[in-house]
Amino acid sequence: MNPNRTIGIIGGGQLARMLAIAAAELGFRINIYCPDRDCPAAQVANKTVLGNYDDNEKLVAFAKNIDVLTYEFENIDTKALEELEKIVDIRPSVTALKISQDRYTEKSYLNSLGIKTTQFYKIDGVSDIEKYLIKIKKPILIKTRRLGYDGKGQVLIRTQDDISEHFIGNKLSPSIAEEVLRFDKELSVIIVRGKEGNTKAFEPGENIHEHGILITTTLPSSISTALKNDATEIAKKIVSDLDYIGVMGVEFFLKGKELFVNEIAPRVHNSGHWTMDGSYSSQFQQHIRAITELPLLSTERHSDIVMYNLIGKVTSDLLEKELAKVYIYGKKVSRPGRKMGHVNLVKKRGAETPLL
Repeated sequence: MNPNRTIGIIGGGQLARMLAIAAAELGFRINIYCPDRDCPAAQVANKTVLGNYDDNEKLVAFAKNIDVLTYEFENIDTKALEELEKIVDIRPSVTALKISQDRYTEKSYLNSLGIKTTQFYKIDGVSDIEKYLIKIKKPILIKTRRLGYDGKGQVLIRTQDDISEHFIGNKLSPSIAEEVLRFDKELSVIIVRGKEGNTKAFEPGENIHEHGILITTTLPSSISTALKNDATEIAKKIVSDLDYIGVMGVEFFLKGKELFVNEIAPRVHNSGHWTMDGSYSSQFQQHIRAITELPLLSTERHSDIVMYNLIGKVTSDLLEKELAKVYIYGKKVSRPGRKMGHVNLVKKRGAETPLL
């Protein structure tokens, strides 16, 4: 695809904002589709089309004025996208999106490839929760099959009393139960694949979450080279099987020397923000290149780095560090648990990692 063509993005949050900036650097125009006139991406895009994500008529009109379509989040009606596929190339594919939207479908798919996940069970009613709590004889994590992110839609069940508190008398959305894995580390691989199958992966990052929200990603991780290679090969297996185009985030649990995939995200990913300052290319540049059929760049890391999310605020002592690269997303309202920006702190050799 030649520059001066138009890329459409469904969604107007911080990921769309950083994609739009990366696209502009390559000479592309960016049209955003979002219900919020002053969303973070609208502040940097060429054009913003206001519309709800379930407004098929507006989505079709949007698709007719772009050359390729991508998205920044998973919770999009795939039936609507299937109609848009008749008008414009959608990258990553609707197939990948369908798999990632449903936790039961996603884990079943991963298992079909021989990829380990935590043990999981389909939950259709409260009686299923009671049955599996008795059967497994240890805590289980109930997760909604759809629409969950950053720890939302999850309840830890240890006893019958927990079931009574959270589910008896309440409507239960289709869910899964996961056996709680006492993992040692959380990791993620950011991988990119082009149309012709060329695949590149960034080095796995080591993640720390609090209440289901990513707090930091650290490079290099403290795992062995062999485990880094294993995680990368698992990610490559997934994107190859899906004939994937674009960037994908693959999250892992590590227990001992065993890797378990927690989830996949068919888009640029929060744990890949370190690539903006720690690698010879960023995940955002790579995604734009992949979906527009430009050659992929090197994913080699050139610096030790820690990415810190700014959660619920845009103030932090980190902002005063001379090696800090600060990214504020332009959200007008701060609230607990909301990602307001991030800081990439390049580490001097021998320097300790600062605490938030």
